[in-house]
Amino acid sequence: MTDVSVVIVTFNESLDLLKRCFDSVYSSKDVNFELIVVDNGANDATRGLLVSYPGAQYLRNESNMGFAAAVNRGMKVGQGRYMLLLNPDTTFESDIFKKMIDHLDQDENVGVGSCIIRYPDGSLQDSIRRFPKLLDQLLILFKVPHFTKHNKIIDKYMMRDVDPLKTQDVDSIMGAFMWIREDLIKDIGLFDERYFIWFEEVDYCKMAVDAGWLVRHYADIEIAHHKGHAFSKIATLRKQKWIRTSLRKYIKKHNGPLPSLLLWALTPVFIVLAYLSATIKPR
Repeated sequence: MTDVSVVIVTFNESLDLLKRCFDSVYSSKDVNFELIVVDNGANDATRGLLVSYPGAQYLRNESNMGFAAAVNRGMKVGQGRYMLLLNPDTTFESDIFKKMIDHLDQDENVGVGSCIIRYPDGSLQDSIRRFPKLLDQLLILFKVPHFTKHNKIIDKYMMRDVDPLKTQDVDSIMGAFMWIREDLIKDIGLFDERYFIWFEEVDYCKMAVDAGWLVRHYADIEIAHHKGHAFSKIATLRKQKWIRTSLRKYIKKHNGPLPSLLLWALTPVFIVLAYLSATIKPR
């Protein structure tokens, strides 16, 4: 029996980072795993690298399907009791898979699980969130965090009022290391492919919680994540557009059409602010 199907979506990722990630997966001990790589970049170099990893599956997309659709393609192939959505710019120790599976096997009400995520220099990443609300998202789109270090509403959304080094149930987790129980997939289905990139993992956590499952952050497990590496090559304004589009879809789905319409109406303001924030160094 396969314990975990590791689904990695890549798009012209650095081969060095990919190799380190694949090596981390294949160093895993006392776990039956399978590796499924979904390539949104149709990159022959990625396919060539994967040849040296026995049993790995390569799924090539001739065009960029976006994250949600690519993840779904990988999960449909996976045979594991758990699905692990793993970013290609992550690394971890050989006992991490076993620790996560032990936790999840004991915590049968947990549908989604993750852990402490750090930058390569050891500093902590903000990887847990409360579900987005219109107000905190408006403040973010108005670039309040760009000009002030702390804001009570945004800090609450980012769960900076709790101890991230404590195991706890949360609303949502970062999709870089996202464990999903097979029974949850049977219950609520796969990812919503209306999201191209961003907010798809938040949406999935929201669907899980609404269906009565728990989302748990485990603080005795840690991984390293080169956050945003793949997106560093993409223009800031293009990324901002993706974020706004996905946020409107999330808000409309979970909060109704009127808040989504407000976000749409304010789009010209957000575009101007995105441009200004890209040219002004934050404090």
